[in-house]
This record gives sequence, structure tokens and C-alpha cells, in this order.
Amino acid sequence: MNNSLDQEIEFEVKSKAQKEETKISNNPIARFFKFNDLQTTFKKEIIGGVSTFLAMVYILSVEPNILKSSPSIIEGKSNMNFDGIFLATALVVFLATMTQALWSRAPIALAPSMGLNAMFTYNVAGAGLGFEGAMLCVMLSSAFFTLIAITPVRRIIVGCMPESLKLIIGVGVGFFIAYVGFNSMGFFKVEGGLPVAEMGHILTYYPAMIIGLIVLIGSIILYKKGNIAPIAIMMLCGLVLSVILGSTLKSEAFEKSFGSANIKNLKWDFIALFNGFGSNIKNAYNQMGNNEIWSNPTFYLSIVILAMLNFFDATATITTIAKQVEVINNKEYKIPNSALILDAASGVVGGGIGTSHVASFIESAVGVSQGAKSGFANIITALLFLIAIPLYPIFKMVPSCVTGAAAAFIGVLMINSIREIEWEKPEFALAGVFGILFMITTFNIANGVAFAFIFYTVGLISTGRTKEVSITVWVLDVAFIIYFIGLAFIQIN
Repeated sequence: MNNSLDQEIEFEVKSKAQKEETKISNNPIARFFKFNDLQTTFKKEIIGGVSTFLAMVYILSVEPNILKSSPSIIEGKSNMNFDGIFLATALVVFLATMTQALWSRAPIALAPSMGLNAMFTYNVAGAGLGFEGAMLCVMLSSAFFTLIAITPVRRIIVGCMPESLKLIIGVGVGFFIAYVGFNSMGFFKVEGGLPVAEMGHILTYYPAMIIGLIVLIGSIILYKKGNIAPIAIMMLCGLVLSVILGSTLKSEAFEKSFGSANIKNLKWDFIALFNGFGSNIKNAYNQMGNNEIWSNPTFYLSIVILAMLNFFDATATITTIAKQVEVINNKEYKIPNSALILDAASGVVGGGIGTSHVASFIESAVGVSQGAKSGFANIITALLFLIAIPLYPIFKMVPSCVTGAAAAFIGVLMINSIREIEWEKPEFALAGVFGILFMITTFNIANGVAFAFIFYTVGLISTGRTKEVSITVWVLDVAFIIYFIGLAFIQIN
């Protein structure tokens, strides 16, 4: 009797499971995103998409806060408009992530890349090209990256670059981002618009330093405890504290630290949002033929460096996400090459409407860990960024010390891979020391990359292994040397 009852219950359970499976299989959306093959459901994908959004929403505050310091190439004109950068960021995340969902069907969201946004502001726009030249540089380097992604050149570049050299560049960028972050928190003295290796005015910026450290340390603690959105949570806490302090305390220190966070600055001016967006684009397109841009060697080197950095970043991110899905599904999962092509092409759009390079976001791994396996999760993430646009006055209130803490946190995560570099080998030891050193001390990512390649070559030559230097590396070495010679003549003039 009991056996018969058990069999009936087991039959009912199987029938329900089969019905549910049939229901999923017959759903056109589920079939399009291959839910059955990936063993996923709408519930898992929605949770995953929301998780990815929470993990990367900080970019809506960080990107405008970094790019707003980009000067114009025309003397006397104002810097890049914050409102326009915010709208461009939200729109490009929506468009790129939604396209990824429908084309590649991979759970990888895209947004302006951390590190490359700092290079946009300080090493390209700040090197005499203005934000107008930087936007053009982003478009051309992304077009160059797209050609790499769709041709055999991709395999050639991957083959010529040792893993440790890629890690050195990534770690150097991590130090650079952390430096930018601590500068935004008020820790360094600023001369000529750039931070110098000297403590800033502590009595003036101590409130920003304290709040920044609270956000940074809190993010690290939450991250170590496995929280899915440590930056978003701590930035919200930092914003609340900043608004309270900035709105109630009137001393010079609090006004300089939390000036943007004053509740009186909360204005829902959507006309300014779209005017700023149009202003950035109009100014950039008006200067496309400016001879100061096309005659500057920094412009051409930046195109190569940005394309290369974006390429390695995208390759690493896409590979990491694919491996994560494989572990969860316990079977092979290959992300189509279209994801890499889209990563490259998105930068053309981003640069065209007023953002830095758009790239696959490693924070997508958070969504995957919470259940995202298909492009449907990207639809959720993309829509949430679109919904966030009306909330732009709140994002605008986030002070630099809070966004700086977020940048420093991302930098710390990138530096973590320093232990994987083969320091015992002379070529990597030299490349690492000089690459990272010059990236930070000259406050220029391109300089650091150049020295890393040159001293990697020196290391191989000094140990009698000249034949191991690939043709591609030789070509880049020569290009970097020409860049430094051209830079010297610009400085003389």
C-alpha cells in the first residue's frame, strides 16, 4: 500500500516537473535564450540581472565624476559637462547591454571601463587633446579594436603577449585607479590640476578623507563577506552621511568636502540633462578637424594603448564569465565571439555620445553567481539603467570622496593579481617595476605600458634570449620610442 502511494507521489512530482519543463520549452522567450540547455529559469535570470545592476550601478556616479575634470581643447571653454556624461553613460550601458542580450545572448553587461575613464581624463584630454580629442580617440581606438576582434590579428596579439606582461599592465592600471581614488578623497596635494606625491590639506579635507575611508573599508569588509553589491551599499551610506553633514555643517572643510551633497542642490532639471548631453557631442564634433589633435603624437599612441588595454580587459572578462558558467552548469559553455566584437564596437558608440571606452564588466560575475546564465539577465540589467535616468539628481549629489572610494576599491581588486606575476624572471621583474613605477609617478597609463614593454625586451636581451622577442613586441617598442621623441619636441615647443 505504502509503495503504491509512494509511486503515485513520485509520478505526480515527475509530471509536474515535466509540465514545468514543457512550459519553459514552449515559451518563445525561453527558447530564444536557451533556458533548457542552460538549466535556468525566469526567476534565476531576473535575480541575476538585478544583482549585476546593483554591482555596477556605481558607474553612474563614478564615470561623470572622473570625466567632468576633462578640459576642453579650446582655451576658455568649460570642462566636459557632468549632466551630459551621466545621460551618455546610462544610455550606452542600456544600448550595449541590451544588444548583448539579443545578439550574443550572454550574461555579460557592458559599461564605461574603470581605468580607461581615468586615462581619458588625465592622459588624453589632459595631455592637450581636450575631451573633444579624447572622444575622437575613443571612437578610433574602438574601431581599431573591432578590426582586431573580427580578424586573425586577435590570435597574433594574444600569442605574442606573455600572461605575466598582461598582468603587469592590469596591476599598473589598478595602482593608477587607486591613486585617482585617493586623490578624489582629498589625500594628495594637487598642482596644475594633477595630484603630487604629497599629503593634501588635512584640515581642509579631513571630512572627505574620513567618509572616503569609511566607504572604502566598508566595501572591502562587505566584499570579503560575499555581499553582492558592496560598492553600491557603501556608496549609498556615504551619500546619506555626506548629505547630512553637507546640509547641516557650514564650515569651510565640510563645504569643500560635501559641496555637491547639500540638499539644496537637489534639482530635477531634465532640460540641463539633455542640454549637457548635446553640448558635449556638439563641442566634440566641431573640433574633429582641429590640427592640435591630429598633430599630437599622444593622440596616435593613445589609440593603440586604449585598443590594447580594452582588448585584454575584454578577453579576460569574457573568459572569466564563461568559466564561471561552466563551473555552475558542470559542462562546457562557450561565449560567442560576437560578445568580443560587441565589446569593441560599443566603444565607437560610447565615444560618439560622450563616454570613455565601453567594456564588458567583470561585475557581471556577480549576476552569474546569483543565477544569471543567459542574455535575459542582461535585459533586466539594461532596463534598470534606463529607469535610473530620472534619478540623476541623486547620482549628481554623490561627492567626489565617495566616488573616489569606489575607484580605490576597484583599484585594490585589480592589484590583487600582482601575486600571479612571475617576478623570479628578469624580464617580468624589470617590466613590472618600471611599468608600474612610471604609470604612477608620471600619472600616465600610456607611459607605464611603454616602459613595461621596453624593459620586458631589455630583460630578454640581457639574459641572451633576444629570439624570444616577437615581431609585434619589437614594433610596439619602436612605436613607444618614437612617441617619447615626439613628446620631447612637444615639450620644447
